[in-house]
Amino acid sequence: MRLMPLAIALLFSTFVAPAQNAPPDTSQTPAQEDDAALRDYESCSFDDGLQIVKIDSLPPGAQQRTIDTTGGPKIIHMLAGRRIMFAYGVGGDFFANVKPETLPEASWATEKESLLDEIAAMVASDHETQPNTSLPTSMHDLEVHGFDRTTLKGGTLGFYLLFDNTRHIATSIYLLNQEPLTRRFQTIEQYRDLRTRFLATYTGCIAQNRRLHEPAAKDDR
Repeated sequence: MRLMPLAIALLFSTFVAPAQNAPPDTSQTPAQEDDAALRDYESCSFDDGLQIVKIDSLPPGAQQRTIDTTGGPKIIHMLAGRRIMFAYGVGGDFFANVKPETLPEASWATEKESLLDEIAAMVASDHETQPNTSLPTSMHDLEVHGFDRTTLKGGTLGFYLLFDNTRHIATSIYLLNQEPLTRRFQTIEQYRDLRTRFLATYTGCIAQNRRLHEPAAKDDR
């Protein structure tokens, strides 16, 4: 019978009461931070009726993909990713398929070069494509590279890469052809105008969203 008080004493001596009024833990794991950075790519307003109509995350377990380059197949590793579809009105034909992906910092430089080499391979394999040299190399602090088809043929009319060199986010943008009777452009010049407006507006939205999501600076006074 003397063992019972001892057991009770040990039970209470090892019990730690929860902290009173403890602040919530708002820290994020590296995986959560990689995923959260892509929120900046998920919202944007356009003045011509274009809108985001569908957002998908990477399928579970999808951590790499293979691309074709002038030097052969290369692997791109992904910490997080999205597929964001843009269309003129819900139910309308898709205009852009956007895929932002967070890449590992350690392999950023190498994999960035592989992605640029993928563009070179695409252009070399299709004589009806042309690199876009009319755009600035940077739009709203995002590095821009890409090319377009010279005619309104095929399912994809343009392919662009945006590089956020600070947060190691590489974004692939596929600009899509649409049914001739319903699409917003009827000539290659009209397509190019929509393309430029899309890239300028979307990169501006990313920059604005990033400022909104950045933690407020502490006042040390």
